[in-house]
Amino acid sequence: MIDAEGTVHFDNRTIRVPVTISPEAQTYLATSPFGDTLPTFDGQVPAWAMRDQLDAGLVALGEAARQVYPVDTEKTEIAGIPCIWVRPKNIPEENRDKLLINLHGGAFVLGHGSIIEAVPVANVSQIPVLAIDYRLAPEFPFPAAVDDCVTVYREIVKTWKPENIGIYGASAGGTLTAQTAVRIQKEGLPSPAALGVFTCTADMGEMGDSAQIFSVAGFWGEIAPGMDHPSSELGSYRGTWDTKDPLLSPIYADLTKYPPTLLICGTRDAVLSSTCLFHRALRRAGAEAELFVFEAMPHAHWYTFHLPESHEVIEITSRFFHERLGK
Repeated sequence: MIDAEGTVHFDNRTIRVPVTISPEAQTYLATSPFGDTLPTFDGQVPAWAMRDQLDAGLVALGEAARQVYPVDTEKTEIAGIPCIWVRPKNIPEENRDKLLINLHGGAFVLGHGSIIEAVPVANVSQIPVLAIDYRLAPEFPFPAAVDDCVTVYREIVKTWKPENIGIYGASAGGTLTAQTAVRIQKEGLPSPAALGVFTCTADMGEMGDSAQIFSVAGFWGEIAPGMDHPSSELGSYRGTWDTKDPLLSPIYADLTKYPPTLLICGTRDAVLSSTCLFHRALRRAGAEAELFVFEAMPHAHWYTFHLPESHEVIEITSRFFHERLGK
Protein backbone atom coordinates (compact mmCIF):
# COMPACT_ATOMS: atom_id res chain seq x y z
CA MET A 1 0.00 0.00 0.00
CA ILE A 2 1.19 3.54 -0.75
CA ASP A 3 -0.31 6.27 1.43
CA ALA A 4 -0.97 9.93 0.62
CA GLU A 5 2.58 10.93 1.60
CA GLY A 6 4.08 8.32 -0.71
CA THR A 7 5.18 5.99 2.09
CA VAL A 8 5.22 2.37 0.93
CA HIS A 9 3.88 -0.10 3.49
CA PHE A 10 4.79 -3.78 3.47
CA ASP A 11 3.94 -6.37 6.09
CA ASN A 12 7.36 -6.11 7.72
CA ARG A 13 8.85 -2.81 6.57
CA THR A 14 8.08 0.77 5.62
CA ILE A 15 9.79 2.80 2.89
CA ARG A 16 9.37 6.57 3.08
CA VAL A 17 9.89 9.09 0.33
CA PRO A 18 13.47 10.32 0.78
CA VAL A 19 14.10 13.96 1.67
CA THR A 20 17.22 13.84 -0.52
CA ILE A 21 15.18 14.44 -3.68
CA SER A 22 13.46 17.60 -4.89
CA PRO A 23 10.07 18.62 -3.44
CA GLU A 24 8.58 18.09 -6.90
CA ALA A 25 9.95 14.55 -6.98
CA GLN A 26 8.61 13.86 -3.49
CA THR A 27 5.12 14.79 -4.68
CA TYR A 28 5.66 12.78 -7.86
CA LEU A 29 6.47 9.61 -5.91
CA ALA A 30 3.34 10.05 -3.78
CA THR A 31 1.05 10.26 -6.81
CA SER A 32 -0.08 7.36 -8.95
CA PRO A 33 1.36 7.73 -12.47
CA PHE A 34 -1.67 6.04 -13.99
CA GLY A 35 -4.81 7.82 -15.06
CA ASP A 36 -4.09 11.23 -16.58
CA THR A 37 -1.93 10.41 -19.57
CA LEU A 38 -1.46 6.66 -19.76
CA PRO A 39 -4.04 4.00 -18.83
CA THR A 40 -3.39 1.51 -16.07
CA PHE A 41 -2.48 -1.97 -17.22
CA ASP A 42 -1.75 -4.88 -14.90
CA GLY A 43 1.09 -6.62 -16.73
CA GLN A 44 -1.13 -9.51 -17.76
CA VAL A 45 -2.64 -7.73 -20.76
CA PRO A 46 0.01 -7.04 -23.41
CA ALA A 47 0.67 -3.38 -24.10
CA TRP A 48 0.30 -3.91 -27.85
CA ALA A 49 -3.34 -4.84 -27.22
CA MET A 50 -3.85 -1.19 -26.16
CA ARG A 51 -1.44 0.31 -28.69
CA ASP A 52 -3.73 3.03 -30.04
CA GLN A 53 -4.56 4.35 -26.59
CA LEU A 54 -1.00 4.11 -25.29
CA ASP A 55 0.49 5.64 -28.41
CA ALA A 56 -1.93 8.55 -28.08
CA GLY A 57 -0.62 9.07 -24.55
CA LEU A 58 2.98 9.01 -25.76
CA VAL A 59 2.22 11.52 -28.51
CA ALA A 60 0.56 13.75 -25.89
CA LEU A 61 3.72 13.58 -23.80
CA GLY A 62 5.70 14.60 -26.86
CA GLU A 63 3.47 17.64 -27.29
CA ALA A 64 3.88 18.44 -23.59
CA ALA A 65 7.65 18.31 -24.11
CA ARG A 66 7.38 20.88 -26.90
CA GLN A 67 5.69 23.32 -24.51
CA VAL A 68 8.66 23.15 -22.16
CA TYR A 69 11.35 22.74 -24.81
CA PRO A 70 10.36 24.57 -28.05
CA VAL A 71 11.68 22.97 -31.25
CA ASP A 72 10.81 22.61 -34.92
CA THR A 73 9.76 19.22 -36.28
CA GLU A 74 9.52 17.78 -39.77
CA LYS A 75 8.52 14.31 -40.92
CA THR A 76 10.76 12.66 -43.49
CA GLU A 77 11.91 9.30 -44.85
CA ILE A 78 15.48 8.10 -44.98
CA ALA A 79 16.19 4.98 -47.04
CA GLY A 80 12.47 4.23 -46.85
CA ILE A 81 12.33 4.41 -43.02
CA PRO A 82 9.98 7.02 -41.51
CA CYS A 83 11.80 9.54 -39.34
CA ILE A 84 11.20 12.91 -37.71
CA TRP A 85 13.65 15.78 -37.71
CA VAL A 86 13.63 17.61 -34.39
CA ARG A 87 15.60 20.82 -34.70
CA PRO A 88 16.42 23.57 -32.21
CA LYS A 89 14.92 26.95 -32.97
CA ASN A 90 18.45 28.28 -33.31
CA ILE A 91 21.39 26.05 -34.24
CA PRO A 92 24.80 27.55 -33.44
CA GLU A 93 27.32 27.45 -36.26
CA GLU A 94 29.52 25.00 -34.34
CA ASN A 95 26.63 22.51 -34.14
CA ARG A 96 25.50 22.58 -37.76
CA ASP A 97 27.64 19.59 -38.72
CA LYS A 98 26.66 17.59 -35.62
CA LEU A 99 23.78 15.14 -35.36
CA LEU A 100 22.07 13.08 -32.69
CA ILE A 101 19.96 10.05 -33.59
CA ASN A 102 17.19 9.12 -31.16
CA LEU A 103 15.65 5.65 -30.84
CA HIS A 104 12.47 6.08 -28.83
CA GLY A 105 11.25 3.94 -25.94
CA GLY A 106 7.99 2.02 -25.74
CA ALA A 107 8.79 -1.58 -24.73
CA PHE A 108 9.52 -2.40 -28.40
CA VAL A 109 5.77 -2.45 -29.11
CA LEU A 110 4.74 1.23 -28.73
CA GLY A 111 5.85 4.67 -29.79
CA HIS A 112 4.89 5.37 -33.40
CA GLY A 113 5.67 9.05 -33.86
CA SER A 114 7.11 9.41 -30.35
CA ILE A 115 9.53 12.34 -29.93
CA ILE A 116 9.48 12.54 -26.11
CA GLU A 117 13.22 11.95 -25.85
CA ALA A 118 14.22 13.92 -28.95
CA VAL A 119 12.55 17.23 -28.07
CA PRO A 120 14.28 18.10 -24.76
CA VAL A 121 17.74 17.02 -25.94
CA ALA A 122 17.46 18.98 -29.21
CA ASN A 123 16.39 22.10 -27.33
CA VAL A 124 19.04 21.98 -24.60
CA SER A 125 21.97 20.69 -26.65
CA GLN A 126 21.08 22.89 -29.66
CA ILE A 127 22.03 19.93 -31.86
CA PRO A 128 19.55 18.57 -34.47
CA VAL A 129 18.03 15.21 -33.55
CA LEU A 130 16.77 12.62 -36.01
CA ALA A 131 14.12 10.39 -34.40
CA ILE A 132 13.71 7.02 -36.15
CA ASP A 133 10.20 5.54 -36.31
CA TYR A 134 11.38 1.92 -36.45
CA ARG A 135 9.11 -1.12 -36.87
CA LEU A 136 7.50 -2.54 -33.76
CA ALA A 137 6.90 -5.97 -32.26
CA PRO A 138 5.00 -8.26 -32.12
CA GLU A 139 4.31 -7.79 -35.84
CA PHE A 140 8.02 -7.20 -36.48
CA PRO A 141 10.20 -8.97 -33.89
CA PHE A 142 13.98 -8.72 -33.61
CA PRO A 143 15.96 -7.85 -35.68
CA ALA A 144 13.49 -5.68 -37.64
CA ALA A 145 13.88 -2.57 -35.46
CA VAL A 146 17.67 -2.86 -35.48
CA ASP A 147 17.60 -3.36 -39.25
CA ASP A 148 15.71 -0.08 -39.60
CA CYS A 149 18.11 1.81 -37.34
CA VAL A 150 21.20 0.47 -39.12
CA THR A 151 19.63 1.23 -42.51
CA VAL A 152 19.14 4.87 -41.52
CA TYR A 153 22.62 5.10 -40.01
CA ARG A 154 24.22 3.62 -43.12
CA GLU A 155 22.53 6.33 -45.20
CA ILE A 156 23.34 9.11 -42.74
CA VAL A 157 27.10 8.42 -42.68
CA LYS A 158 27.20 9.04 -46.42
CA THR A 159 26.80 12.75 -45.70
CA TRP A 160 27.61 13.15 -41.98
CA LYS A 161 30.97 12.39 -40.41
CA PRO A 162 30.61 9.56 -37.85
CA GLU A 163 32.74 11.48 -35.37
CA ASN A 164 29.98 14.11 -35.36
CA ILE A 165 27.15 11.62 -34.69
CA GLY A 166 25.72 10.38 -31.40
CA ILE A 167 22.98 7.79 -30.91
CA TYR A 168 20.81 7.60 -27.81
CA GLY A 169 17.57 6.19 -26.46
CA ALA A 170 15.77 5.20 -23.27
CA SER A 171 14.16 1.94 -22.21
CA ALA A 172 13.57 -0.09 -25.39
CA GLY A 173 15.38 2.71 -27.20
CA GLY A 174 18.37 2.27 -24.90
CA THR A 175 18.50 -1.42 -25.70
CA LEU A 176 18.14 -0.66 -29.41
CA THR A 177 20.98 1.84 -29.18
CA ALA A 178 23.23 -0.81 -27.66
CA GLN A 179 22.14 -3.40 -30.24
CA THR A 180 22.56 -0.99 -33.13
CA ALA A 181 26.11 -0.17 -32.06
CA VAL A 182 26.99 -3.88 -32.09
CA ARG A 183 25.49 -4.28 -35.59
CA ILE A 184 27.33 -1.19 -36.84
CA GLN A 185 30.61 -2.74 -35.76
CA LYS A 186 29.72 -6.17 -37.16
CA GLU A 187 28.90 -4.68 -40.57
CA GLY A 188 32.12 -2.69 -40.68
CA LEU A 189 30.44 0.70 -40.63
CA PRO A 190 32.25 3.56 -38.89
CA SER A 191 31.17 3.83 -35.26
CA PRO A 192 29.39 6.92 -33.95
CA ALA A 193 31.27 9.22 -31.60
CA ALA A 194 29.19 8.38 -28.53
CA LEU A 195 26.11 6.56 -27.25
CA GLY A 196 23.42 7.34 -24.69
CA VAL A 197 22.11 4.00 -23.39
CA PHE A 198 19.50 4.94 -20.83
CA THR A 199 17.72 2.48 -18.52
CA CYS A 200 18.47 -0.40 -20.86
CA THR A 201 18.24 -4.18 -21.00
CA ALA A 202 21.53 -5.42 -22.46
CA ASP A 203 20.85 -9.07 -21.60
CA MET A 204 17.58 -10.22 -23.17
CA GLY A 205 17.62 -13.42 -21.16
CA GLU A 206 18.00 -12.00 -17.65
CA MET A 207 16.93 -8.63 -16.28
CA GLY A 208 18.46 -9.04 -12.83
CA ASP A 209 17.38 -8.30 -9.29
CA SER A 210 15.57 -4.99 -9.66
CA ALA A 211 13.04 -6.40 -12.15
CA GLN A 212 11.80 -8.64 -9.33
CA ILE A 213 11.29 -5.67 -7.01
CA PHE A 214 10.00 -2.74 -9.05
CA SER A 215 7.57 -2.03 -11.84
CA VAL A 216 8.40 0.61 -14.45
CA ALA A 217 6.61 3.01 -12.07
CA GLY A 218 8.67 2.01 -9.04
CA PHE A 219 6.44 0.74 -6.25
CA TRP A 220 3.25 1.65 -8.18
CA GLY A 221 1.58 -0.93 -10.41
CA GLU A 222 2.46 -4.55 -11.08
CA ILE A 223 5.86 -6.06 -11.67
CA ALA A 224 6.27 -6.95 -15.33
CA PRO A 225 5.79 -10.63 -16.18
CA GLY A 226 8.80 -12.73 -17.08
CA MET A 227 10.09 -12.63 -20.63
CA ASP A 228 8.53 -16.02 -21.38
CA HIS A 229 5.05 -14.88 -20.31
CA PRO A 230 2.61 -14.51 -23.26
CA SER A 231 2.06 -10.82 -22.47
CA SER A 232 5.77 -9.93 -22.17
CA GLU A 233 6.75 -7.10 -24.50
CA LEU A 234 10.41 -8.10 -24.30
CA GLY A 235 9.46 -11.68 -25.08
CA SER A 236 7.45 -10.62 -28.12
CA TYR A 237 10.43 -8.62 -29.37
CA ARG A 238 12.96 -11.37 -28.66
CA GLY A 239 10.89 -14.16 -30.17
CA THR A 240 12.87 -17.38 -30.46
CA TRP A 241 16.23 -15.66 -30.93
CA ASP A 242 19.16 -17.01 -28.89
CA THR A 243 19.45 -14.72 -25.85
CA LYS A 244 23.22 -15.26 -25.72
CA ASP A 245 23.65 -13.88 -29.25
CA PRO A 246 25.58 -10.59 -28.91
CA LEU A 247 23.40 -9.01 -31.61
CA LEU A 248 20.37 -9.44 -29.33
CA SER A 249 22.13 -9.17 -25.95
CA PRO A 250 24.98 -6.67 -26.31
CA ILE A 251 26.39 -7.57 -22.90
CA TYR A 252 27.88 -10.67 -24.61
CA ALA A 253 29.49 -8.69 -27.44
CA ASP A 254 33.14 -7.75 -27.78
CA LEU A 255 32.94 -4.36 -26.07
CA THR A 256 36.62 -3.47 -26.26
CA LYS A 257 36.03 -1.00 -29.12
CA TYR A 258 32.59 0.16 -28.01
CA PRO A 259 31.95 3.92 -28.35
CA PRO A 260 31.98 6.11 -25.22
CA THR A 261 28.68 5.42 -23.49
CA LEU A 262 26.49 7.32 -21.03
CA LEU A 263 24.10 5.23 -18.90
CA ILE A 264 21.32 6.67 -16.71
CA CYS A 265 18.70 5.04 -14.46
CA GLY A 266 17.05 5.37 -11.03
CA THR A 267 17.12 3.42 -7.79
CA ARG A 268 13.40 2.53 -8.14
CA ASP A 269 13.77 1.46 -11.76
CA ALA A 270 12.89 -2.07 -12.82
CA VAL A 271 15.82 -1.86 -15.23
CA LEU A 272 18.33 -0.63 -12.63
CA SER A 273 20.11 -3.98 -12.43
CA SER A 274 20.29 -4.40 -16.20
CA THR A 275 21.72 -0.92 -16.68
CA CYS A 276 24.33 -1.37 -13.94
CA LEU A 277 25.36 -4.79 -15.25
CA PHE A 278 25.95 -3.37 -18.71
CA HIS A 279 27.97 -0.51 -17.26
CA ARG A 280 30.21 -2.98 -15.45
CA ALA A 281 30.62 -5.07 -18.61
CA LEU A 282 31.70 -1.98 -20.54
CA ARG A 283 34.20 -0.98 -17.86
CA ARG A 284 35.62 -4.51 -17.67
CA ALA A 285 36.19 -4.37 -21.43
CA GLY A 286 38.07 -1.09 -21.08
CA ALA A 287 35.40 0.97 -22.78
CA GLU A 288 34.65 4.51 -21.64
CA ALA A 289 31.35 4.39 -19.73
CA GLU A 290 29.69 6.82 -17.31
CA LEU A 291 26.78 5.80 -15.06
CA PHE A 292 24.35 8.16 -13.30
CA VAL A 293 21.82 6.62 -10.89
CA PHE A 294 19.12 8.97 -9.58
CA GLU A 295 17.87 8.58 -6.03
CA ALA A 296 14.34 7.10 -5.74
CA MET A 297 13.52 7.69 -9.41
CA PRO A 298 11.50 5.10 -11.37
CA HIS A 299 11.93 4.09 -14.99
CA ALA A 300 12.67 6.98 -17.41
CA HIS A 301 11.72 9.67 -14.90
CA TRP A 302 12.91 12.32 -17.40
CA TYR A 303 9.59 11.86 -19.24
CA THR A 304 8.13 13.92 -16.35
CA PHE A 305 9.30 17.32 -17.47
CA HIS A 306 8.59 19.45 -14.40
CA LEU A 307 11.01 17.51 -12.17
CA PRO A 308 14.41 19.10 -11.48
CA GLU A 309 15.76 15.55 -11.75
CA SER A 310 14.38 15.42 -15.30
CA HIS A 311 16.10 18.66 -16.28
CA GLU A 312 19.33 17.34 -14.79
CA VAL A 313 19.20 14.25 -17.03
CA ILE A 314 18.80 16.44 -20.12
CA GLU A 315 21.70 18.65 -19.05
CA ILE A 316 23.92 15.61 -18.39
CA THR A 317 23.02 14.17 -21.80
CA SER A 318 23.68 17.45 -23.58
CA ARG A 319 27.04 17.93 -21.88
CA PHE A 320 28.10 14.34 -22.60
CA PHE A 321 27.51 14.65 -26.34
CA HIS A 322 29.04 18.12 -26.55
CA GLU A 323 32.22 16.77 -24.97
CA ARG A 324 32.51 13.90 -27.47
CA LEU A 325 31.07 14.95 -30.82
CA GLY A 326 33.51 16.49 -33.26
CA LYS A 327 36.62 15.28 -31.43
